[in-house]
Amino acid sequence: MSKKIKDTFIIGDVHGCYHTLMDLVKKLPKKANLIFVGDLCDRGNFSKDVIEFVIENDYLCVKGNHEYFMQTYIQNAISKKDMSSKWATMSGWGGKQTILSYMNETKLLKKHLKWIENLPLYLEVKNYFITHGFGLPYYKRRDEKYLHSLFLNRIDDTLNMKDWENFKEYKAVNIFGHCNFNEVLRGKNYICIDTGCCYGNKLSAISLKTLNTVEQKTDKRDI
Repeated sequence: MSKKIKDTFIIGDVHGCYHTLMDLVKKLPKKANLIFVGDLCDRGNFSKDVIEFVIENDYLCVKGNHEYFMQTYIQNAISKKDMSSKWATMSGWGGKQTILSYMNETKLLKKHLKWIENLPLYLEVKNYFITHGFGLPYYKRRDEKYLHSLFLNRIDDTLNMKDWENFKEYKAVNIFGHCNFNEVLRGKNYICIDTGCCYGNKLSAISLKTLNTVEQKTDKRDI
């Protein structure tokens, strides 16, 4: 990474809340290096604008489950008018808002889908392990492809817990999103920074130098 860790902030699930993101960025140092934990899209009204902002500024981002949904379903939804997927029809998935944001923007959509296709499932900065879902229980096996779907989703169900590593003594600190809480959730070696921006709460960023958080209340235009 070209910039020093002191300039790096990790940003939680934006979910199409562009105005909120812009207000949060204004609170950060001007030349800060930003890393996103995924779920840039869906639910909020401005997925296209959020993704374009991240791409144009060459910020790093890991793939979230909603990027995966978008990559999987949006081509059919727009080019084939196939609106049968849960992503496109169920409000909890939030795909409808993403579809609307890309109407008449086919060229930009193709650019964004190509970018999404190449997103990593995890990033490591110093001792920080950055994933979308809670990835620390699979840290030692992080490069084994059969486990990669677990980095996209919530992995705290009973079946997956049977396969967890003894991660509590790991030196790596897992910073992730996906599971939203009213406040940033901190454990001994993990931090969840999804604070429910798309549900009207707030968007959070965390400094890798101090582990202090910067927060921005959700802009009503975004939801």
